[in-house]
Amino acid sequence: MKKFGSGFQESMSKASQSIGSNRYLLSLRDGFMVAFPATMFGSIMVILQNLPTTFGFDKMVPKGVNTFLTDFFGPVSNATMSITAIFIVFGIAYQLAGHYGQQKIFAGAIALSSFIMLLPVGNDAKAGAFLPISKLGAQGMFVGILVAIISTEIYCKISAANITIKMPDSVPPMIAESFIAIIPGAAPLLLFNIIRYAFTFTKWGNAVDFVYEILQQPLMGLGSTLPAVLIAVFFTQLFWWFGIHGTLLVNSIIDPIMGALAIQNYEAYKAGATQLPHIINTTFMGVFVNQGMQLGCAIVMAFFLAKSVRMKKTMKMVFAPAIFNVSEPMTYGLPVVLNPVLLVPWILAPLVSTTVSYFAIAIGLVPRPIGATVVWTTPIFLAGWLGTGSIRGAILQIVDVIIMTLIWVPFLKAMDREWVKEELSPTKDDLTE
Repeated sequence: MKKFGSGFQESMSKASQSIGSNRYLLSLRDGFMVAFPATMFGSIMVILQNLPTTFGFDKMVPKGVNTFLTDFFGPVSNATMSITAIFIVFGIAYQLAGHYGQQKIFAGAIALSSFIMLLPVGNDAKAGAFLPISKLGAQGMFVGILVAIISTEIYCKISAANITIKMPDSVPPMIAESFIAIIPGAAPLLLFNIIRYAFTFTKWGNAVDFVYEILQQPLMGLGSTLPAVLIAVFFTQLFWWFGIHGTLLVNSIIDPIMGALAIQNYEAYKAGATQLPHIINTTFMGVFVNQGMQLGCAIVMAFFLAKSVRMKKTMKMVFAPAIFNVSEPMTYGLPVVLNPVLLVPWILAPLVSTTVSYFAIAIGLVPRPIGATVVWTTPIFLAGWLGTGSIRGAILQIVDVIIMTLIWVPFLKAMDREWVKEELSPTKDDLTE
């Protein structure tokens, strides 16, 4: 059994290292973070815009106040959340080029231009040509990811092969680098222009609608199901148990799907829809999976149930960071990592919390997550409120914490009993005196 456990641990470690060192997954993960500052600001603005509705006094304030909030905060989302695909295309290309040791800024610019090349262009008698903003958000997410990877691969391969225009040494470096990027940049731009033109002869008319219908919608439909999310949560927790950052590993795979689902919910919420399209999205994953799990365990054991000095001190150490959802003190301090006693609650509690939250939202007890970016360090109750725009979301978080804590308590008490025995048993020094 020991040999099997050691072999399984080694296999999992190798698998996680392989995933964690994959240049495409790393570029996806880090590329998505480029959008974070803008989308975080946009999320805060839409929350401020809807404060009267959130707190239930929208009918009590003057109409002019609601009009002001809409006029002042409403347009912010068009420059932040609604154009997430633009940030992601540039970010992925920038990061991927860095893995190849090529010019990151030029790779990002070429990928962005290639993406825009594929977008359908509308025409207005007064405004002239325009790009539909809907294609710059959720609908353009997947084609943007594909374009960023393909264009950067082409750019980096040609650049690495030195098929470039070289300028004399007397030319300033920035100008020389710009010329070096001309041929590597022209190749993907020409390719995507050919693709753009070819799609004008299809029923879709453009590549964005084709990818959205054929690839993105089916994947989003699959990713928004409870079984898919439970699988993601299971592997996240399992990786963490082995001491590997499961959140980063799993999120690098599921973020494109969850991000697209979140943007669709955000757009629907911004438009005042009574029913948002998805239960599961980035907001759901960040708010209702295991937020508060460490906090509940710390409160119960540190202040009520723990008998051993070690458990009390450990859980008091866990308490303060757990308020802000920092899990490392419990993960490595208790420890959870490679602790066979805690494997079951570590995996089971988030699975149960996710399931309870899903059905509470599905049957209408709690509104669907609005798709806003809620910082992971936001304390429970507040996070649930912001994530759903309703106090019912905050109450659901409290219920989740209670359920997860109840799952944890028997296992923590078993550890506590063993630690009490250790503390009461005589040490070698006592026996020799």
